[in-house]
Amino acid sequence: MAEKKIILMIDNEKEFSSLIKSFLEESCGYEAKIVPDGYNGMRMAAKIKPDLILLDVLMPAMNGFYVLKQLKESKETASIPVMMVTAVQDVEDKLRAESLHCEGYIIKPIKLEDLRLKINNLLTSKGG
Repeated sequence: MAEKKIILMIDNEKEFSSLIKSFLEESCGYEAKIVPDGYNGMRMAAKIKPDLILLDVLMPAMNGFYVLKQLKESKETASIPVMMVTAVQDVEDKLRAESLHCEGYIIKPIKLEDLRLKINNLLTSKGG
């Protein structure tokens, strides 16, 4: 039996994170882990090497763009695909995420089926 893919969510919104975690685990068959802040998210990513990171932009202390930049500059985490999941709808922010090598961008509120499709596409293109 194949190992479950691990998805790490770095998002400080507890209710949203819990809903997405349940969806990913129960409906999609992934293992999901939640970290509520960027600092611990970067540490967790380096430790567990998830198959995908879902990253919020708006977080206290350290925003998602800073976290994304750090993840992509680190040898340990550079190859992990990152999808921004955010309420920020500004085109400039989306372009900024792409310039930092973000592999996906989805705007809250999200449709769960859209999220599933984007995750499956990212994991398939990564070879998983």
